[in-house]
Amino acid sequence: MEQDTLKVSQSSVVQALAADYFCIYYVNTENDKFIEYSSSDEYKELGLPRTGDDFISFSRKRFEEFIYPEDQERFLDGFVKEKIVKELDANGIYTITFRLMFKGVPTYVHLKVTRMIEKEGSHIVIGISSVDEQMKAMEAFEKAHHASITFGRVAQALAGDYFSIYVVDLDTDHFVEYFSTKEYGSLEVEKTGEDFFNLSRKNMSRLIFDGDRERFMGTFYREKIMSILEHDKIFTMKYRLMFGETPIWVSMKATLLEDDDGRHLIIGTNNIEAQMEREEAYQQHVREARTSARNDFLANMSHDIRTPMNAIVGYTNIAKTHQDKPGTVADALDKIGSSSHYLLSLINDILDISKIESGKMQISSAPCDLAALFRRIEDITALQAQNKALNITYCHDSIRHYKVNADELRLEQILINIISNAIKYTPSGKSVELISEEIPLSDGKNTYRFIVRDTGIGISEEYLPHIFESFTREERTTINRIQGTGLGLAITAKIVEMMGGTISVKSKLGEGSEFTVEIALESVETEEPASAENHERLDLAGRKILLVEDNDINAEIARMVLEQFGAEVQRAENGKTGVDALQEKEPDFYDVVLMDIQMPVMNGYEAAKAIRSLGGPYSSLPIIAMSANAYEEDVRDCLAAGMDGHIAKPFDPAELLRVLHKYIKD
Repeated sequence: MEQDTLKVSQSSVVQALAADYFCIYYVNTENDKFIEYSSSDEYKELGLPRTGDDFISFSRKRFEEFIYPEDQERFLDGFVKEKIVKELDANGIYTITFRLMFKGVPTYVHLKVTRMIEKEGSHIVIGISSVDEQMKAMEAFEKAHHASITFGRVAQALAGDYFSIYVVDLDTDHFVEYFSTKEYGSLEVEKTGEDFFNLSRKNMSRLIFDGDRERFMGTFYREKIMSILEHDKIFTMKYRLMFGETPIWVSMKATLLEDDDGRHLIIGTNNIEAQMEREEAYQQHVREARTSARNDFLANMSHDIRTPMNAIVGYTNIAKTHQDKPGTVADALDKIGSSSHYLLSLINDILDISKIESGKMQISSAPCDLAALFRRIEDITALQAQNKALNITYCHDSIRHYKVNADELRLEQILINIISNAIKYTPSGKSVELISEEIPLSDGKNTYRFIVRDTGIGISEEYLPHIFESFTREERTTINRIQGTGLGLAITAKIVEMMGGTISVKSKLGEGSEFTVEIALESVETEEPASAENHERLDLAGRKILLVEDNDINAEIARMVLEQFGAEVQRAENGKTGVDALQEKEPDFYDVVLMDIQMPVMNGYEAAKAIRSLGGPYSSLPIIAMSANAYEEDVRDCLAAGMDGHIAKPFDPAELLRVLHKYIKD
């Protein structure tokens, strides 16, 4: 009876233990037959046989279907009969952990093999139990532990760059010092406490450099910092802290950290004294370089402006004192005119570089006749070359499309600047040539290549990289005698760039230079020969012109030029008297109005609008601005006010006649 009770108790124990396993197998190691002792419902769903032969081979073949792919190779390498027997002989137990797929979910299981000796023979018991919760908990712990170690090391490494790091709980305003250096510790600032912002402001009022105190106090309060963080995600501020008697530049950086632990403000302060010293040294170097460049430029400008002014003043006195000698007076006037044009070019260069550097220069695009442009360039530069006894040639035989969309004024400026520069630095008896070429592209555009080649003094290899920089001239005895602002090529390069083109130069000292400009331009014509330009002089006989000009000298000059060509001129001293003068006559009495801009009582813009508001014939009466306001925006303002065109002062009589010819009705 006692034995039966014992047997029942053992059976109950086995059943209780078996409940912790997915399944239990008995395997006869002599013939490899196996039988399933028990299995869970979950395990039964795998559909594996409950009995059979050669358990090891069965397990390797069938388990492979259900083992998580990443664990299959390890399972197959380990679950081999020889390895299992060897492990059992040595330790009495064999185990392996892997993941089985239950309903598509990988679940960690632990396979345990033990040996049991019975009278019937040798058997092994194989049990497979779930260890999923334990394994996943261990993985999570190891991951968190690794992250903790990694973040801790990173934080320590980063903290080394800071004087101090504080962590502020934004919900309670409690703060704690995460890290600080001994140097920062000497400031005797609290390491932990409440009301971080007010306490910090109190500390900073005694520690901050006097010159930075007001700025700091006006910024460092909770509402301001949080507002900046919500918008920019980061707050930074530079100021100086007093370490004893020495102010040290520091940079504060604040970031907002929001996670499961709440909302915290991380505030770090680092020493940037060395950085600020380097920055100050650099800025000082820049200031000195700018001062040096400005002084050099002013010295050059003083020389270059005084040179033509000396000629203008000197030859004016010569003309006055030799009025009885027409030849001497004519020669003096020619030299005054030449010097005046050079002085004007200096002023234009300064205005252009100013517009470029301020971003006010704009490139326009309008139909342009390259043939007419080439003729104007030849007229101007041929005379320059003739005065220096140079041989200058022009070739544009390969141009097939002369009518293009371009900024005609700027394109002309580019070519004249380069050619004039070549003439300037080419000695008498040498040569200069302009070669213009057209290279077909696509989408109606062609590349126009302009090559200016000279046999002049050349450019040194050292100066060549600086050839397009503003306010620079090569320092050589032969060059220093040549006048110039050092702006022409810098302006040219900037304009080429703004037009989407390229400019390059190659040169050899003593042999000459070659400048190449390439610009893509859109053709607005089929292949046609260039149209001939009308060079006939305009006759203004009988034309009535209203000149609105407040300056007596300017008015006298304009009147004399216009009357020279037969025009009848009436002057008005300001915009208001100009409008009144128009209304005093019949609407079609005047053929054109020449309008100054800056005038008392009523300026030119206001006067133009007032004239247009009269309606009728006044709506189409030509109004031409004639003003010293010569920027492109000034031209646009004139057109916006209702004017038809613009002539810049000092005006070229030929240009004035050309514009009048364009707008005066026949």
